[in-house]
Amino acid sequence: MKKITMQDIADKLSITKVSVSKAINNKQGISNETRQRILAVAAEMGYLGKKVEGKTFVFVVSRRFFLETDKFYNPIFYHLNQLTTTDGHQLIPIVVETEDDEITLPQQVNGIFLVGELSDEHIKQFTKTNIPIVAVDFYKSYLNVNYVLVDNFYQSYSATSHLIRNGHTKIGFVGNINQTSSINDRYFGYLKALQNANLPFNDDWIIANNHPKTGLYEINLDFPKKMPTAFICHCDMAAYFLINSLNKIGLQVPKDVSLISFDNTDLSQNTKPQLTVMDINKKAIAETAFFAMQQTLNGKIHCHRYYIPAKLIERDSVWVCV
Repeated sequence: MKKITMQDIADKLSITKVSVSKAINNKQGISNETRQRILAVAAEMGYLGKKVEGKTFVFVVSRRFFLETDKFYNPIFYHLNQLTTTDGHQLIPIVVETEDDEITLPQQVNGIFLVGELSDEHIKQFTKTNIPIVAVDFYKSYLNVNYVLVDNFYQSYSATSHLIRNGHTKIGFVGNINQTSSINDRYFGYLKALQNANLPFNDDWIIANNHPKTGLYEINLDFPKKMPTAFICHCDMAAYFLINSLNKIGLQVPKDVSLISFDNTDLSQNTKPQLTVMDINKKAIAETAFFAMQQTLNGKIHCHRYYIPAKLIERDSVWVCV
């Protein structure tokens, strides 16, 4: 197999080798968006995680979460790769194309980071290896491992409560609640906030604007006749496409409809208007995941849940409803 070089990555992206070097070595001089794009392609081409002695870890993630969405998991990989290589180890990305993919692990893997929602078949395949596992940003009742999670239930409750404090009483939710455990938890946190405020719940205000399997987003939506004044969006990408869908039918954000999304990716600041978001610290997720893996390997802590804090960042997508 041909050895992948920085020049190969540069050629694929039609950029300079210097830019690739800055991204991989965490140097200044390029935008964060360009850096994440370079790292994603470097991971896809198999460049990262080479020539490092020590333990070997794998970072297993679905393509639709890693390379095709709003890049929430890319900075997690980037920070985790920095931590592992600095400590003398290597981190190899494994990008799962489809649920039917057969995954072959490298020889002598010491630990597995399972990131985002994977199929039950794939998860059970990894548990059979008896290799230590840390699950990141999802959970399963049958998977007895260390977890690194965001308290999505509480954060969604807080985000919905923020809309309520701003005068909104008709609030919808954007996300496929059966797609991932994080979306499901955000949905139920949203419901609790409505219930505690004695506000109405309307099935018509629950919208899924992406495909449950491919994750691809749709702009042509069938909106209800009676629209809510605000939505909780399960991620920045969902909010971005919702804004475009609303604009298509003559509604503007936040004048007609207010939005709060999750993750605080680059997209949240590049969207017009900029999104009010629940900011999730991707670096903290990586640091906690690495710590959890070390604890697992040392046999100190098992089946523990580490929760990452989040905070509300107010920008331009929420309007005070009077």
